[in-house]
Amino acid sequence: MHSLRLFGCTEVYSNQDTLVIESISAEEPEDEFRPDPRRAAMYSAVLPGMGQIYNRKYWKVPLVYGGFASLAWYTMFTHDEFVRYRTALGFRTDGNPDTIDEFADDFRYTEEILVRFKDYYRRQRDRTVIWTALFYAINIIDATVDAHLFEFDVSEELGMKMGPSFRRLNQPMLNSPGAQMSVGLRFSVNF
Repeated sequence: MHSLRLFGCTEVYSNQDTLVIESISAEEPEDEFRPDPRRAAMYSAVLPGMGQIYNRKYWKVPLVYGGFASLAWYTMFTHDEFVRYRTALGFRTDGNPDTIDEFADDFRYTEEILVRFKDYYRRQRDRTVIWTALFYAINIIDATVDAHLFEFDVSEELGMKMGPSFRRLNQPMLNSPGAQMSVGLRFSVNF
């Protein structure tokens, strides 16, 4: 009786030309980690950066929180400037001589300039809120894609190379009269 182990199964041969296949369960090691893309997306949606931690890409967490901190700071800055110019414009146009805005002594700040600055900072604040929402979505997308590509093969054998290519065109000898050269690009893909 002969036996052969192939693809997690053991094939047992007997002398009577019968084949008996016994299944052997291939158990995966318990410490092998395979992230679930849905879970990574859910974690990043609940708490930005948590999906990156779940995927074990810890170096991305400071980038996520740095991006959110920068966007939050710029949103607060533009909102404060918007309120500053809106208040100054309100003081100028209320008709009360007792209310004086902070730009009253500077002749460059006319009502028209105050309206421009107020509108500019309002638009910047609104755009920054939109950028923050997009950054939030990118955080979720990054965690999901990273979980999908966790086991992607990035070995040295994968790659593409590009380089110059020089060839003679139907000439037996390079130095013969009328010899022509062609110049091109050569691509090679390894997978």
